[in-house]
Amino acid sequence: MVAIPSFWDERKLLVFVALIIVASALMLLELDAVRSGRQSIIDQVVSAVYVPVESGIAHVIGGIAQQAHDLASAGSLAAENRALQEKVRALAGANERLRSSSVENQELRKMLAMRQALRRGTIPADVVGFVPEAARREVTIDKGSRDGVKRDAVVVDGDGLVGHVTDVGAREAHVLLLIDPTSAVPAYLEDTRSWGIVTGTWLHAKMKYINQDAKVLPNEVVVTGKGEVYPGGIPIGRVREVDRKDNALYQTAVLEPAVDFSSLVHVLVLRSP
Repeated sequence: MVAIPSFWDERKLLVFVALIIVASALMLLELDAVRSGRQSIIDQVVSAVYVPVESGIAHVIGGIAQQAHDLASAGSLAAENRALQEKVRALAGANERLRSSSVENQELRKMLAMRQALRRGTIPADVVGFVPEAARREVTIDKGSRDGVKRDAVVVDGDGLVGHVTDVGAREAHVLLLIDPTSAVPAYLEDTRSWGIVTGTWLHAKMKYINQDAKVLPNEVVVTGKGEVYPGGIPIGRVREVDRKDNALYQTAVLEPAVDFSSLVHVLVLRSP
């Protein structure tokens, strides 16, 4: 018997023939592209599909590798950061110590210059006590009668007059500050050459009983006038403003003290002449 081909067998044959034709055409196109030195259609299609996929895969792999590297180096970076922070703190501490030493040296140099200008013996002392809310503006120093400190002794620092000693113990003494309202210091205007009395106003000082005819100058220097307690020429402060009334007997000058009482640390107690 002769086998009769079915409908499906004919379709398979047609598909096979078509594939052979397409493959032959692609081979011809590939050969033509090779000969002409250009990319074939197959190469163009493969590049269009494969290159973006390859780039995406490479990007993902690179990101994963970077994350792995970051995780691996996180410990060392944290240690380096801590070390840098420690260095910053150490440098800041050293800078603060240098600044404090510089300020200290400047104060000591000014005190030495003051001592030489006074030409008399002094007793160096440190302020060890201050009560801001006390009834009097006074400080406690760490030197007393055993060190040669006496009552009414004048106290200065490198900038000018601090006050005078009011009472003395064996190892400490109390100093009434220039800015206390009960303080009274004979004073002298250097340029105007006029006398007066300087008293405290808690924060500043004022010079009272200045001759009404005196022409007090702004920023004029006020110094101690020589008397029973105070030697002459110790800086007290500078004139900030003048209160002068035509019908008054005297005029008054508000002063900016030469001494910064808010940061008083080192002082000199003058010995009796």
